[in-house]
Formats: sequence, structure tokens, C-alpha cells
Amino acid sequence: MPTTAAVAVENPSCGGGVGGGFNQFGINIQQIHQFQNHHHHQQQKQSLYFENSTSVEDEKQRQETDHYIRSQNEKLRLLLQEQRKQQLEMILKKIESKASTLLRQKDGEIIKANNRAMELEILLKKLEMENQAWQRMALEYESMVFSLNNTLEQMREKAIASCFFFNNNNNGGGAGVAEDAESCCDVEEEDHHELEEEEEEKWKLCKRCNSGDLCVVFLPCRHLCSCKACDAFLDSCPVCLAPKKASIEVLID
Repeated sequence: MPTTAAVAVENPSCGGGVGGGFNQFGINIQQIHQFQNHHHHQQQKQSLYFENSTSVEDEKQRQETDHYIRSQNEKLRLLLQEQRKQQLEMILKKIESKASTLLRQKDGEIIKANNRAMELEILLKKLEMENQAWQRMALEYESMVFSLNNTLEQMREKAIASCFFFNNNNNGGGAGVAEDAESCCDVEEEDHHELEEEEEEKWKLCKRCNSGDLCVVFLPCRHLCSCKACDAFLDSCPVCLAPKKASIEVLID
């Protein structure tokens, strides 16, 4: 069915023609065109407004999405940073614990070493004092031997004088008798000296091998009883059989 405008165009003679602006129904054609243009313009404006509204809404959604993504990224970054921090703290605590344990062990070892050093120092001083005591004892023995030799010499001289006096009284004197008495005393003296030398040599010999020189004192029995070579093979004193805990080498002239 044709529109009113189309009817007006198709029947220009109605209502005094087109120039009169009215069709056969009495409707103004210009007003119809204006209404159509206005309606079309309103539709365009609505379309533009809708498009603009859609663009604004899309932009708003895009911004909100970007903001949400950025906020989630920031939360994730902070979470990862906190996790790394906690992991580092745990690693540091483990390292500190191990280091503290090792330091305590080393401190204990140092304390033990210091105590052992003090014990050894005390033992060394004690051994030095005992060594000096044994050296003094050896000097005293040497002085004793010298004194005994002097005593024996005096006794020998007295024996010679007694023999001479006895023989002189019995035989009326004489050089021959005196010489016999002196010779007899000399023989006895030589035998006595030989026995002394043998005893002294035996005293100076090792009680284990009977060949090495005595130079080692056993502790705690304190017997001078071994040579340096036999000391390493003896676990007990060869004199009293007491267990050997330590030994000291002494110098004997």
C-alpha cells in the first residue's frame, strides 16, 4: 500500500498541485518530509549514543579488567616475595643452627685440648722435678761411693799397720815381716776392690738385659732399672714387677 507522500506525488493535480503543499487528503508534504528527516536524525543520534555508550562501557570494562589484573599481579608479586623471604629465613635458621652446633663442638674440643695441655704441662713439671731428684740421688750415691772408698782406704791402712805391729811384736821386728804383712793386705785389698767394682758394674747394668747402662726410672715405683733400649719393651718394673705408667730418662755420670 503506497504511503501518503507517495500518493501526493502520484496525484499532483489534487488539491491545487504540488505547489500548494497539500495532497488530496489535505496533508502537508513538507511537514511529512520534515518529520521523516527529524525521525531519521533522532535514529542516528540514538544509534550514535548507543555506539558511544557501548564504547564507554567497553572502555570502562577494559579499565576495570586491567586494574583487576594489575592488582592480582601485585598480590602475586607480594605473595611470592613473602614466600621467598620465609624460605630465606628458614635457610638462615638452619645454617645458624648448624653453625651454632659446630661452634659448640669446636668450643668443647678447644676446652678439652686446653685441659689436656694443662695436664701435660703439670705432668712435664712433675717429671722434670723427679728427674732433678734422681740426678741429686745419683750425685748422693756417687758421693756415698766416694766416702765408702775413703773409709775402705782408711781401713786398709789400719789393717796394714795392725799387721805390721802384730808381726813386729811376734818376730822381734824385721823388714821381711812387714813386707809380708803389707803384701797380704794388698792381696786382700785387691780382692775387695775387684768385688766392689763387680758390684758397682752390676748395679749400673740394666735389670732386663744385664748389658745396657741404667738410665730410665719407672713410675710410679721410681726404680732405676732399665736401659733406654729395653724401656720400650717393658710394661712393668723388672725389680718390683709394678705396672709401668710412665718412665723418665735420667743422666748419670
